[in-house]
Amino acid sequence: MAMGRVAWRRLVLGAPEGDAPADAPRAEPAAPEPQMARIDYGVEMTGRYVLDRPLRIEGEFRGELESTSSVLVCETGAVEAPIRARGVEIHGAVVGDVIAAREVVIHATGRLHGDVETPSLVIARGATFNGRTRMYRPERSLHETPEAVEAAVLVE
Repeated sequence: MAMGRVAWRRLVLGAPEGDAPADAPRAEPAAPEPQMARIDYGVEMTGRYVLDRPLRIEGEFRGELESTSSVLVCETGAVEAPIRARGVEIHGAVVGDVIAAREVVIHATGRLHGDVETPSLVIARGATFNGRTRMYRPERSLHETPEAVEAAVLVE
């Protein structure tokens, strides 16, 4: 088997790569997608979990959940905690109040026992939802109190 010539390149820190001139603009590497955090099947976790990336729950969690991204509770997942996130998808079981800035989706295999506060709620046929719903326009802040909203309406 004939092999072609293999050229080795010496890398020197701070030196330009290849034949490109030193003042040539370099392409910035693309920002990496945030990796999904996971609570795997068979894992039991207790406490307060605050994160800034998506979370996938296949095991069990008790305590308090807060994410600036989405929370996905899989069919094998069980959560006994209030959840505050951008979006929440439920395929498994959740016991606790859910506050989502974008939407809450309860799939056919999902079970939610708790109150929901979100601008968009989707409940699939076959899903179980036992609680109260409070829906609002998406531009409203989650931190506004009902009294502040009433005062704003009276002023307008």
